[in-house]
Amino acid sequence: MREYQRKRKIREMLYSRTVLAALLLFIVLISKAAWDMYGKERESQRQLEAVENELAALVARENLLQDDLTRLRTPEGIEAEIRAQFQVAKPGEQMVVLVEGRNVASEEEVPAQSFMSRFFDLFR
Repeated sequence: MREYQRKRKIREMLYSRTVLAALLLFIVLISKAAWDMYGKERESQRQLEAVENELAALVARENLLQDDLTRLRTPEGIEAEIRAQFQVAKPGEQMVVLVEGRNVASEEEVPAQSFMSRFFDLFR
């Protein structure tokens, strides 16, 4: 009988409102911690993707700069870069500079109108 009473006392204590409230509070705290860890994991994943994209851009830039360096190590590359930046020519060469012209109608293209034809055009 004592064994039964002891089990009953333990069961009453475990199912009491204070123990259940403490367990509920513990579950809420654990859930909040898990949710916060989930948010931090998502943020770190976003930051990792951003860093990987930046690394890929930097690697592409490094490859471009390496290509430019190998091109500039040749005499043709040096000459092309000087010509592109300073618009110079070798001695004996001539430069042609193209300038966009204006479209001006010459007098030959415009037919001459008589006074009478201009007068009648006013009424048309």
